[in-house]
Amino acid sequence: MPKTKINILWFKRDLRVNDHQALNQALKSPYPILAIYIFEPIIESNYDFDIRHWQFVYQSIVQLRKVFPVNCYYGNAIEIFNHLDNQFDIQGIFSHQETGVDITFRRDLHVKKFLEDKKISWSEFQSNGVIRGLKNRKTWDAAWAKYVNTPVNNTQINEDVFMTYSQVFQLSNELTNSLLERNHHAGYKNALQTLDIFLKEKVEDYFSNISFPDKSRYHCSRLSAYISWGNISIREVYQACKKARSNIRNKMSIDQFMARLKWHCHFIQKLEMEPRLEFENLNPSFNGIREKKNKGHIKAWKQGLTGFPLIDAAMRCVNETGYLNFRLRSSVASFLTHLLWQPWQEGARYLARMFLDYEPGIHFPQFQMQAGTTGVNTIRVYNPVKQSLEKDKNANFIKKWVPELAHLPTQFIHEPWKMSPMEEMLHNFDYGKDYPKRIVDHEKAAKYAREKLWQTKKGEENKLHSLKILNKHTRRTKRRKHV
Repeated sequence: MPKTKINILWFKRDLRVNDHQALNQALKSPYPILAIYIFEPIIESNYDFDIRHWQFVYQSIVQLRKVFPVNCYYGNAIEIFNHLDNQFDIQGIFSHQETGVDITFRRDLHVKKFLEDKKISWSEFQSNGVIRGLKNRKTWDAAWAKYVNTPVNNTQINEDVFMTYSQVFQLSNELTNSLLERNHHAGYKNALQTLDIFLKEKVEDYFSNISFPDKSRYHCSRLSAYISWGNISIREVYQACKKARSNIRNKMSIDQFMARLKWHCHFIQKLEMEPRLEFENLNPSFNGIREKKNKGHIKAWKQGLTGFPLIDAAMRCVNETGYLNFRLRSSVASFLTHLLWQPWQEGARYLARMFLDYEPGIHFPQFQMQAGTTGVNTIRVYNPVKQSLEKDKNANFIKKWVPELAHLPTQFIHEPWKMSPMEEMLHNFDYGKDYPKRIVDHEKAAKYAREKLWQTKKGEENKLHSLKILNKHTRRTKRRKHV
């Protein structure tokens, strides 16, 4: 008996219906579509995995299932495709390209070889204007502009075209329960609602509030997780902003937000072109510095027990919620790599697990920028006290996440080490017991970091590497003389 001819739609970081080229192409075929998502053990065991990521993914799929069936499998991708090949006559597999980490890249290579051996076609489509195989950035800006201005394809779905097959590799009840344990409000409908609220109620004050930890939680778009897991495309967000712009008084604010949509893709393009960014310094001249680990310092940083209130509040916040605004992400990265003088890889790997909106293509290039290992960006050594006083003046953010300091006068919430024994007694506070003493002298540590980093950056080796980096990752035609 001949096997049923089918196509497979393989969902990855594109958990939506609209603006989905792989879905559109699969629908043009006359064959039934088996839509699948694979929860893979190799991802589950990797350093950057946290169950919060799979919870967001699964809850996105639950929403998708209201439109058409999506089959969830748990197992090795090749084993699953091999089983499906034994059951059906697979005509083609459709998916978006994925700019992921090393394990997903190698997985795709193995899948590609397997499908070639089986003579099954695999059609991969560009994602969010990121171009595979690009050698330099000379044409990228124009290509991205063309991408975001091409009309969004609103897919018409006929549910009868889709099929269900879940005899093997099913998710266990235990895993399914854990994926539903915490509601992340994932999915396309929630993404659209969040975008609508941002454009109608928040965008006017977006740019003036993005650097403040407390205010930014409201005034930022809060679309990052939806974009990272593909509930909504960059193009759809961009075009919604473009349409709404004429009704917005503060044009600079929405323009700044739209510029950041491009930056989003710009950084993913970096990892696409330079996969080693996951593990290695972009600029090799920084190899050999900051390699010695202090496990105590790293542990204190992870747990929010460094003795620096804003840093501790940020770490406790991200551990609990999975979200920080950009300034705090920069601050905690700077603190770990500069003031604690720890390898950036330690921080990048930990926060990859904590960020609900974890996007490898943004995460690793950005962490290296903050760590100063690109050699082409400004070295920023953030002062955690200055940031605290400027960005959380009334200590509202600190009070929420470091409640043991909440009863103190505001000036001591920012700098508890400045309390005298009499003031500690007056406020029933035991510095070092009720809250940890600061683990470094931030001014001395900053001075040491700047000297070391600038010494390397001014070296001839850095200048040579920087020129290669600029030629590859920027569209500049003229170089600064010092380069």
